[in-house]
Amino acid sequence: MSGSASRRKGNRAEVAVVNYLKSHGYDVETSRNARGGTQKGADVLGDFPAAVEVKNQTRMDLAGWWSQAVEQANGGDAVVVHKRVGKADPGEWWVTMDLATLVRLLGGK
Repeated sequence: MSGSASRRKGNRAEVAVVNYLKSHGYDVETSRNARGGTQKGADVLGDFPAAVEVKNQTRMDLAGWWSQAVEQANGGDAVVVHKRVGKADPGEWWVTMDLATLVRLLGGK
């Protein structure tokens, strides 16, 4: 897949995640929209309580994606949302995070 086609595919996934989060009450937007077309840092910006890295790739690289998400979170919580093949609804996509992040996001003690 060419670079521009890959970027469009990734952008569509980011928009789908943003729309899903908005439908659940979060005030978020893609980093491309927030930065006038330039993507830098987390893929989703706003009031979601973690930095979100969105991936729409058939070949999984969880370790690499996780490293990228953690770096972009700048010390905050990070999650990776990755599209499941054959699942158009972002609510059915997978989320990767470490257990400590899960506990914090769920308000653990």
